[in-house]
Parts: sequence; C-alpha cells; structure tokens
Amino acid sequence: MPRTRSAAKGAAVVNNPRDRVLAAAERCIERHGMAKTTMEDIAQEAGMSRPVIYRYFDDREDLFVAIMSAHARAMLDKAHKFIARYDDLTEQIVEGLLYLAENSRRDPFTRNMVNLDGTDLGRRMVASGVAETLVAEFWDPFLDAAIRAGTMPDGLARRDIHLWLRNLCLMIMRSLEDGDGDTKRYRTILQSFVAPAFTA
Repeated sequence: MPRTRSAAKGAAVVNNPRDRVLAAAERCIERHGMAKTTMEDIAQEAGMSRPVIYRYFDDREDLFVAIMSAHARAMLDKAHKFIARYDDLTEQIVEGLLYLAENSRRDPFTRNMVNLDGTDLGRRMVASGVAETLVAEFWDPFLDAAIRAGTMPDGLARRDIHLWLRNLCLMIMRSLEDGDGDTKRYRTILQSFVAPAFTA
C-alpha cells in the first residue's frame, strides 16, 4: 500500500536528527518542565548520545530557544489570519497584542518567555536576536501596509516599535497569568494609550 503524503512527511521528520532532538526535548519538557529537563534526558529520549545533540545545538538553552521559536512561528501563522480580519492598523495592534498575550501564555513553551518555569529563556531569546526577529515577522507586514496606505506615520524607528510591542505583550501575559486584569480591561487600555501612536 503506498504511503500518503502526510505519512511520508512524518517519516522524513523522524529521519531528520535535528527534528528528532527537538521532538524528544518537547516530550521531556512536557514530563519534567523546562527547568528540570537535562541534555541527558533529551539524549536518552532521542536515542542519541549527548555529543550528537551538540552537533545541532550549542547547549540546552539553544535547543529550548529553537523549540520556543518554532511554537511562536506556528502561532504567528494563525495570528496573521486572525488579525487580517481587521482593516484598521490600530485595531490590528490592539487585537494582535491581546491574541499574542493570551495564546502565548497558554502554550507550554512560549509561556516561558516570561520566566514562569524558573528559566531564563526570555533573556536568551533577546540576547540572541531571536525575539526581535519574531516580533518583526509578526508585525512588519501590517506596519508596512499601513505606511503604504498612509494610515501610519512614516519615519518611526521600526526597532523601537518592535521593542515596545514586545514588552507590551509580555506585560499583558504576566498580568493575565497573575490574574491582575482581563482582556476587556486591557483592550480599553490599549485603545486609549497605544492605538493613538499608530495614527497618522
């Protein structure tokens, strides 16, 4: 019986050593949490030696950043479809921040950007440049479209926008996780204080 395309794709992932390591690490993290998962755990789960894993990742944090980036990018595709339903940039900013904060904190991997599991991965993602790259991939299509349409001021420093939006998202994630606020309240705050900055 011929293999389906999805079965063939699954076999390719299993045969790719780097992807095997990532999948094994995810399983270990689901069992032990990020703080307690070791490279030895991951090596045993993947059926590899630790030196083989170090061919693909510099260290444990490098591996975890790769997992978090993959989860963030998977969320990015869904978020873009969600945000594209809004025509106005200010609505896209407000609803996009709320979508990201709520869904990021629910994901067992991206939630670690706010150091909820005793890890320091948020700082590592910033230092490596991965955080800024992800923020740019998320927001730039909407910012560029608004500039072309003349609905957003041109000349604003894009890296500053990225930093501001990233920090706003993390702040909302932390607050929602701590029970200090709800999406309704934050929607009003964002509409009052953040949205005006993106109006031409």
